Amino acid sequence: MSSYGMALTFNHTTDLLPEEKEDPICISNPIPPVVLPSDFDTCAQEVADAMDKTHPDIGKTTDQIIEYYGYIGDKYNVDTEDGYILLVHRIMGGRVLSPPALGKPTVLLHHGMLEASDHWLFQYRDRNLAFKLVDAGYDVWLINARGTSYSQGHKTLDSENDAEYWNFSWHEMGVYDLPAVLDKIEEVTGNAKVYYVGFSMGTTAYFVGLSERPELNDRIIAAFLFSPVAFIGRANTPLRLLASAAGTAGQYLSDSVLMGKLDSQSGLEKLCPPSLLDPCKFCTPTATRCTVCGYIAFAIFNFDAPQMNYTNLPNIISKGNSISIKTLIHYTQTMGSCRFQQFDYGATKNKAIYGTEIPPSYNLKEITAKTYFFHGDYDNLAVPEDVAYTQSQMKDGTVLENFRVDWELFNHPDFVVAKDADKLVYNQVVSLIQRIPPT
Repeated sequence: MSSYGMALTFNHTTDLLPEEKEDPICISNPIPPVVLPSDFDTCAQEVADAMDKTHPDIGKTTDQIIEYYGYIGDKYNVDTEDGYILLVHRIMGGRVLSPPALGKPTVLLHHGMLEASDHWLFQYRDRNLAFKLVDAGYDVWLINARGTSYSQGHKTLDSENDAEYWNFSWHEMGVYDLPAVLDKIEEVTGNAKVYYVGFSMGTTAYFVGLSERPELNDRIIAAFLFSPVAFIGRANTPLRLLASAAGTAGQYLSDSVLMGKLDSQSGLEKLCPPSLLDPCKFCTPTATRCTVCGYIAFAIFNFDAPQMNYTNLPNIISKGNSISIKTLIHYTQTMGSCRFQQFDYGATKNKAIYGTEIPPSYNLKEITAKTYFFHGDYDNLAVPEDVAYTQSQMKDGTVLENFRVDWELFNHPDFVVAKDADKLVYNQVVSLIQRIPPT
C-alpha cells in the first residue's frame, strides 16, 4: 500500500495462449501516411482567419453552454452501487424547436477518455449531435463518467485526498455507472429503454456493461458506437509505450505525484511549467502556426488538418478532463494482451480476485441489443481491422451495420472535433434513430 492508501500495480504478466501466439490480431498495424492533395494549402489561411478570435464556449460548463445556445437543461446526481456519485446532464428541449414535453424518447450519450459531457457540444450551435437530437424531438442525457470533473463525488472517499477513489477503470463504468444512469433516466422520465450513443471509452463501457450484466440489453433500443474500442491488438498509438514504461517509476508517478489520477490540465502542471499548458497561449494563431499546435495537441491519435476548426482548438484543449491512471493502463493491457479482458493485477493477485491467474475475458456474445458501428480509416486506436474483429466476436446479426466514415483522414477524435462531423456522422445517426421505433 502506498502512503495514500492504494498501490496500483502495472505488471503485465498475461501470456498468450498457445493457439494465440501467432494470431495476427496481436500485431501492431502501422497506418500508412496519407498524402494530402497538392493544392491543399488551407492551414495558414485558417490560422489567419482565426486570429484574435475567442471561442464563446471557453470557460463555460456543460449547463452554461446548453443555456447559452437557447436550450433548456437540468442535471441530476446519480448514486452507483459501489458508492460513486455521478453528475448527469439533461437537455429537455429548445426554446424554439422541440420545447420540453412529456413522452419524448431518451437518447443517452457517453463520452470518451479524458473527456466529459461538454465534448458532445464542441460543434457550433445546432451542428453538434446533442442539439441535433433535441431539435429532432428527443430527450437527451449526457453522462459524466466517474473521475471526470463533474463526477468526483463519493459516499466515503475524497477524490482530492484519497487515492483509493481512483481505483477504477472502464470496467466499473460499464458494470456500475451505466445501470445507475439508466435507473435515474427511468425514474425521472418513465422511459425504461433508451437509444445509446458512445464514443471511444463510451463504447468500451457499453461492451462491458451489456456483457457483464446481460439484463441491460433489454434497456437499449439501439446503440450507435463511434470508434468501437474492445479488441485493440492492432492499435498503433503512442499509448502503447506506456505498457512497457509503467513499471516501478510508473507506480511512483501514479501514487505519489498524481495520486492515481490523470488530468489533462492540472495533472500535467505538476510536471511541466503551467505557461506551456495554457491552451490559449499554446494554441493562439498569433503565437504558433497551426501545424505546430495541431500536431502536438493530437499526436496521440493522429491529426486531420482539413477537418480542424482552429478557432475551436483552444476551446477543445481547454476542456480536457480527468480519469484514473488505472483506466489508461487497462487500455494498454488490452493492446498488449490482444484480449478484451478484466484488469490484470499479476498472476498472484489475479488468482485471489478472479480465481484464475489470467483475468476473465468479456463475452461479447452476451450482447443482443441492436448495435451500429462507425469507424474511421485513420483511427490509430480503433483501427478498422480491430473493429471488424470485435464485430466477429459478437453474435451474428447483433451489429446491423459497420459504417465507414466517408473521409480518408477521419481519425479517433474526429468523431467529436471534426468540423464536418455533422455531415459525415451525426446526420446519419439522427436519421437511423428516427427510423427505429422507441418501443
